[in-house]
Amino acid sequence: MTFSQIFAVLRARWMVALAAFALVFGAVAIITLLMPKSYTANASVILDVKNADPIAGMVSPSIASPAYLMTQVDVIMSNRVAMKVVRTLRLNENPDMRAKWMESTKGTGSFEGWLANVLRSNLEARPSRGSNVIYVSYQAADPGFASAIANAFVQAYLDTTLELRTSPAKQSKDFFEANIRTLRAALEKAQSRLSAYQQSQGILVTDARIDVETARLNELSSQLVIMQSAAADSGSRQAAANAQGDRSPDVMASPLVASLKADLVRQQTSLEQLTTRLGEEHPQVVELKTGIAETARKLDAEIKRVTSSVGVGNAVNVSRMNQVRAALDEQRAKVMRMKAVRDEAAIMERDVDNAQRAYDGVLARMNNSNLESQANQANVSALENATPPSLPSSPRIFLNLAMGLMGAAAVALALVLLIERLDRRLRTVGEVEQLLQHGVIGAIPSFKKRRPSADVSQRFQLESAPLPALPNKA
Repeated sequence: MTFSQIFAVLRARWMVALAAFALVFGAVAIITLLMPKSYTANASVILDVKNADPIAGMVSPSIASPAYLMTQVDVIMSNRVAMKVVRTLRLNENPDMRAKWMESTKGTGSFEGWLANVLRSNLEARPSRGSNVIYVSYQAADPGFASAIANAFVQAYLDTTLELRTSPAKQSKDFFEANIRTLRAALEKAQSRLSAYQQSQGILVTDARIDVETARLNELSSQLVIMQSAAADSGSRQAAANAQGDRSPDVMASPLVASLKADLVRQQTSLEQLTTRLGEEHPQVVELKTGIAETARKLDAEIKRVTSSVGVGNAVNVSRMNQVRAALDEQRAKVMRMKAVRDEAAIMERDVDNAQRAYDGVLARMNNSNLESQANQANVSALENATPPSLPSSPRIFLNLAMGLMGAAAVALALVLLIERLDRRLRTVGEVEQLLQHGVIGAIPSFKKRRPSADVSQRFQLESAPLPALPNKA
């Protein structure tokens, strides 16, 4: 249907259209004017997501996520916050509210839960786009009541946020307090064991004492090596002295032996000369033989003395070596015992250190939890408090009337088109030509309106279009 046809239909059925338009528009206007007025109070809170927590000393990574803002919106809209508002404003003590609850639920369920749901139904919380501000709106028939509820929700949200932070900290504090007593007892027990062990073993400064004993052990080991070398040397000299006699190095190195040998050689030379010149029976020869025998006896005695002194020196060296070896074995056993004692003491010290670290860690966590449990401020704060609105937020009269105007026009048009469809008529020349498949020769105007007689000739008009050709009936 073209616009000209729609205009023709509206022109023909303007009374129906006007009646429908007036009826719908009047109904919208009456309903809008009769609707009760409601007022919307607005408050806002701001979240601090940049500054570090003064207790933890750091910014939680979850705070910077976009989901954190929506989580706070859900907390504001939660039943826990609404129940806190009910108890804060003492709405559960209002007899009118209780009467409405009895009328609505017949006394079924929780009265405070019903009040919380009623409050939540008129509450709206929405995050600001591009910032960390959350707007809280509450709609009610009384502007003062609306602002009071909005402010109560903001305060209840702040209190709930603080409780959500401090409640886990209080539970953790109780848990740490229960465990720190056990850890303190374990630390005291480990320290007592270490002290008792140190006293029983006479340990004062373990590392210094064992260092001294180790140095002594090293010194004895060096002395043993020296004594072993000396004993080996003296043993070889004794063996040479026993085997070679006067040709041993010690015997040959003796000045007395050398002197006696020289005297013996000189006497023997003199004996040979005297024997050749005087004969063997000559008293000088006999006397010289006696002197040679005495010198030989002294030489043998000196050789035996030197040989025995080498043996005595070897025995002394062997004895000293055995003494040093015994002292070394004893010192080694002592050092091993001290190392065992030190290792046992080190194990106990590690037990004490582990107990101390565990105790210090739990104590630090408990102190941190204690501080968090005593926190009186969260990372949210009230930005704006709600004030009683001076103008109602609904009904919006101009908006409703404008929408009613458009709706009434649409209903009127639809009704006229529906009636036209049920009662179809030819309204324009184009419809006649389309129906008859012939051009229009002339049009007779409507005679419903009187016109002057001078205009009668104008009522009959001939179309300027050419006449259609008549069909050939030949």
